[in-house]
Order: sequence, then C-alpha cells, then structure tokens
Amino acid sequence: MPTINAQITDTNHKPRGLMHIEVEFDHQGHPWQVFHNQQHFTYTGKDGTNIKTGLAVVEMATEADARLWITLDGTQVWED
Repeated sequence: MPTINAQITDTNHKPRGLMHIEVEFDHQGHPWQVFHNQQHFTYTGKDGTNIKTGLAVVEMATEADARLWITLDGTQVWED
C-alpha cells in the first residue's frame, strides 16, 4: 500500500499532526483499505461530507469496530 502523510484529528477533535498512513485505493480512486495506528481499516460502505470542512469522506472500520473517516484523497483522517 502507498504511504501518505495525513493530517490526523483525534476523537476529541484535537489535531494530532501529520502521520504516515498506508492507503489502498479502489479502481475509482477512493480509499478502501487503510493501515493507521497499527490497525487495518476497510471501507464500510458509508460515504458522507465532513460538516466542518465540506470535504467528501468515507467511513473505515476494523474488525474490532474501531472507526475513522478519511477524505477521498487520504490526506485527512478523523478518528472516531
């Protein structure tokens, strides 16, 4: 998976700064697998818009149900 520098925001809406994440994109260019914080996330099928930024995002989850939202280009992540 390619490594991207992403701006990470934690569950308390506090910026954690830039972190390296690994992102694999589908044939349409949307993230469908992410390796972040030593966890493997996959696309849940939920799409949306981040209210604060207006950016399109998708929801990702681990098997243990940890969740995050990521922009379509993978450069911004909100931990949930």
